[in-house]
Amino acid sequence: MQQLYYGRHRLTFRAGTYLALVRMMGIAHLVLPLYGHAQLASQTHARLVRTRQTIWELIVHGIDSEPGRAAIRRLRTVHASLDARPEDYRYVLGAFFLEPLRWNAAFGRERLSPEETAQLLGFWLRVGEGMGLTGMPVTLDAWRREQAAYEAAYLRHTPEGARLARLCLRDVVKLTVPYALRAPFRQLMLTTMEPAVRETLALPRPHWLAGAVARVFLPRRLPAA
Repeated sequence: MQQLYYGRHRLTFRAGTYLALVRMMGIAHLVLPLYGHAQLASQTHARLVRTRQTIWELIVHGIDSEPGRAAIRRLRTVHASLDARPEDYRYVLGAFFLEPLRWNAAFGRERLSPEETAQLLGFWLRVGEGMGLTGMPVTLDAWRREQAAYEAAYLRHTPEGARLARLCLRDVVKLTVPYALRAPFRQLMLTTMEPAVRETLALPRPHWLAGAVARVFLPRRLPAA
């Protein structure tokens, strides 16, 4: 998993994971209860750092390592007090691999192989099992169908979600992207974000120059500006 995330598919997983974090801000019934918690809005960067660190520990050390088991325990503890249903947890879990897969299929210079895709799905299924999630699909097609049905029911604009999406877009690039590349990377995210998600979250269209540059460096199709 470390080679998958930090090797030749590094851009796929960096852009895809960051876009997954933004995408979740469009689920109104998850955002609204959390928005009252002051830390969600005022400490966006700190929360993103904790999320990134947990994922890093699971990937680099492995789920069965002591750091991996500690990461799973933290996930269980953090989510234990949330008023969320199993389908909510499955949606969030699924976004962490479905969004990188969407990004890779549309924009990646090199497609993930079937073996790499199976490895990715197996890893996140084990994370879900460690968190005690139930009813998880076992195939990617089933995960995609569930995500589509869930978003058809719950993806909608809220002022709170739009604000958090802007804060997430502002801060997520600070996790690993060098300072000089942060503004271009934000534009890359806006350029490769699913248009329906961008519109739901009332995020700005990418600068026209960002689209022109991306068309040079990304080998596959881009959504219309």
